Amino acid sequence: MNNNENFQSAPAGPGDQPIVSVRGVGKVYPGVVALANVDIDLRPGEIHGLLGENGAGKSTLINILSGTVSPTAGTLRVAGSEVTIGTPRDAQDLGISTVHQEQSLAPNLTAVENIFLGRELITGRNRVAGVLDEKEMRTRVLELAHEFGLTDHDIRVPIEALGALKQHVVQIIKALAFRTQVLILDEPTSGLADHERLTLFSYMRQLRQKGISLLWVTHRLDELFGLADTITVLRDGQLVATVDPAGQTAESLVRLMVGRSNLAAREEIIEEGRVRGFSGARDEVLRLESVTRHPLLHDISLSVRRGEILGLAGIAGAGRTETAMAVLGADRPDSGNIFLHSRPVVIRSPRDARQKGIAYVPEERKTHAILGDFSIKRNITISDLKRTATAGLFLRGRQETATAKRYVSDLGVKTSSVQEKIRNLSGGNQQKVVIARCLFTKPDLIIFDEPTQGIDVGAKAEVYRLIYEFVDQGGAAIVISSELPELIRVSDRIAVMREGTIVGELESTGRDETASETSELGERIISLATRGAVAV
Repeated sequence: MNNNENFQSAPAGPGDQPIVSVRGVGKVYPGVVALANVDIDLRPGEIHGLLGENGAGKSTLINILSGTVSPTAGTLRVAGSEVTIGTPRDAQDLGISTVHQEQSLAPNLTAVENIFLGRELITGRNRVAGVLDEKEMRTRVLELAHEFGLTDHDIRVPIEALGALKQHVVQIIKALAFRTQVLILDEPTSGLADHERLTLFSYMRQLRQKGISLLWVTHRLDELFGLADTITVLRDGQLVATVDPAGQTAESLVRLMVGRSNLAAREEIIEEGRVRGFSGARDEVLRLESVTRHPLLHDISLSVRRGEILGLAGIAGAGRTETAMAVLGADRPDSGNIFLHSRPVVIRSPRDARQKGIAYVPEERKTHAILGDFSIKRNITISDLKRTATAGLFLRGRQETATAKRYVSDLGVKTSSVQEKIRNLSGGNQQKVVIARCLFTKPDLIIFDEPTQGIDVGAKAEVYRLIYEFVDQGGAAIVISSELPELIRVSDRIAVMREGTIVGELESTGRDETASETSELGERIISLATRGAVAV
């Protein structure tokens, strides 16, 4: 058997000696300083939080350590020796593995096949003519799989058949499989239910006990306390501070991330978000009556009016996104009726929905919303190119550019040019471009599916502002969110879903509620979402 890899986790090392040292690292793109003079140490058996707003330089630092981006300044040391990390394979050979926020597994392959993809174990001396040693690969995965809660069945089925948590675990096992000393986790709890997050945190503690260093990026500050040993904060591509979380609060970390003057401005944005409100007639925009699509949706009835934000709450699999798909025509209902402006309609496709005045901001931004190789300008106008075309046939470049510039300015998108590829933007700025695309179609209703997932606190405030402005100008919005404080804050009413049906509807006064009122409302939502209909 040909096996050139040591299939094991890194042994625990002395906690005071950094396994990775970054000194004076910088990265400059044409016209943009993405990272400047950053220092960071990662020690064995340490969970090291990395914080910063979108665009602060976190992704650039991760990509440098992962070997997908080359620094333009500074040095990297691994186990005391200066190194060059030119490719992801270089990083892996040095014991640095990354679990990216975006899914990097092949959905049609099993866990075992994904873990050994490109590093397959072969029987016989000739790798080309040899045969895959599937039994040995399974044997080597099983011990780690069982340790992290996967069954024999889980590692034999296609990845797409596993839930989000188990897919995260497969990526972690893939990293541990090849002598990982440093594991980079980029927003690992994104898309996980609360109980799945707690399970993942338990796994992270196990990794720490093994002596593995974890560099952990999260926008959910509450996760850090009691789990992170050290926190490094970046702002505008520069190191702000490396701190002990024991001496910090969520508020103090936000001040480090945003800066006091910027924080005051952000708080003003949130507080002024809905000062005006919508003063016109609150006509009904959308109504569902007994909409059913077996086996996912059962007897869904809801409505939303102009100037109103309807929140959809529920645990994963409750049917929230499926309801959106029924409204958009992506999934045709088996029965029930849909009304737009009090008139019955049949929506045959998302394109048909768009033409009828319904826009959608999807949950999976990277795969379902942005066109990574297209410019910001084209990502905004592509939903309705005829509006910037002569006679609906020939694109008018100047008008398209002017339109894109207006949205970039109005929505506060941070970019040097509307010609820049959208993939180069931070997650928060990409989300603003997706919202700009929706606004460009002049919709009556926008459905926001997890609109602030994977973006920082500052960008969240900006997204809330955009939602508020849309409804204050007479639009209607449906917001799907797994973050209860967010849903309570932005919504006028909250419909709670469980197992494909609506089990209750609650009024919310948003930011006017006291902390105790917010907590009480959250408890009622959780009760409905987990136990079905109760008195409200």
